[in-house]
Amino acid sequence: MAEKGFGVKEIKFFGSSPKIESPDNLNLNANNVAISTNATVGGALTVTGNVNVGGVLTYEDVTNVDSVGIVTARTGVKVTGGEIAVGNNIKIGNAGVITATTFSGAHTGDGSALTGISGSGGVTVQDEGSTLSTQATTINFVGAGVVASGTGATKTITISGGGGSSTPADDDIQVVYTVSGSGVYNFTGNGVDSSVNYPELYMYRDTKYRFIHNAGGSHPIRIVTAQSGGSTYEDGVTYSDTSNKYTTQGNNLDFTPQHDAPNTLWYRCAVHSYMVGKINIVPFSGGSSRGNVTGTTGSLAQNAIGNITITGHKSYLLMNVALSAAGWIRLYTDSASRTNDASRSVGEDPAPGSGVIAEVVTTASSLTQKISPFVPGGNMDGTPSTNIYVAIQNLSTSTQTITATLTILKLED
Repeated sequence: MAEKGFGVKEIKFFGSSPKIESPDNLNLNANNVAISTNATVGGALTVTGNVNVGGVLTYEDVTNVDSVGIVTARTGVKVTGGEIAVGNNIKIGNAGVITATTFSGAHTGDGSALTGISGSGGVTVQDEGSTLSTQATTINFVGAGVVASGTGATKTITISGGGGSSTPADDDIQVVYTVSGSGVYNFTGNGVDSSVNYPELYMYRDTKYRFIHNAGGSHPIRIVTAQSGGSTYEDGVTYSDTSNKYTTQGNNLDFTPQHDAPNTLWYRCAVHSYMVGKINIVPFSGGSSRGNVTGTTGSLAQNAIGNITITGHKSYLLMNVALSAAGWIRLYTDSASRTNDASRSVGEDPAPGSGVIAEVVTTASSLTQKISPFVPGGNMDGTPSTNIYVAIQNLSTSTQTITATLTILKLED
């Protein structure tokens, strides 16, 4: 029997499980096919035209969705499991993690959570060459003298000055020396003879000094703790080259001797160790102030005598004497008087006019002697200086060094 087409205006099904079955193809050639309830297709469904879904189109157990054109998701794509892969290089996971082999073009965000990117760990901060334990993402400069500028990737930090430093400001400088010379150091200023190579300097504590370096680029200058060897002295000192701790040609070395500075320091070339001179640190600068000056002998055997020179004042009042061990201490006006008195014994009075200012004998149980009334003393060199000439005899029962501490009141500048 030949197949014939027929037309049906409407088909209604009743019952719990109505069916349309066809042993072959079933073609629905209508402008619109409306299914108001659930429809199940057991095999393949081929649609040659458009499919419009007014509700939700749910794919269950679909391995791949293959689209020849562009898939438009009007309100976004939500991935509740697995990931979206774009080619071989970009993967977007459901936890918000994006994995990519490279990034190019403009980016947004701070990138702080990116991993596996060389150089993304922050900025290494060092304190004078020592690296701090944790890298920084932000560096904050604090201080009235700090100015930061720059709108691009490069920022400029200008630090014009700092607080809390012993470095004097230009208008605070009290004494200025100009350091000159060709292969030597000569000093000009504060009464120093500029024709003398490596002159001996005298500096007061808590006084602000400036050395203007004009001795050539091959002779950077620094302050050290010993004439030979020793270490660079930094307490109260500001060098123009803070890394190498010296001052170079055309720059300043500022120095404010602190109250605990040693009595003797040295200025020395950082390149040529033979270019060196002595700095005597005077204990205090006020004429009405008292203070302690000290000196230490070398190792002395029992009853041995050691000669030392203590830096004090041109003239002074002696108020107190203390020794670190039992001993006999004698103070003199000059070195020659000390030499001439060397053979005198303990308990023997010095001759009048012998240059002996004072003498004290201490014991193990009484190491300090008040001088009452105060005894005036002073230096009687040809050119008066602040040297106090001292001889100390070891009266203890063992070999040792002995330190002398003199409390004196300055009388003369």
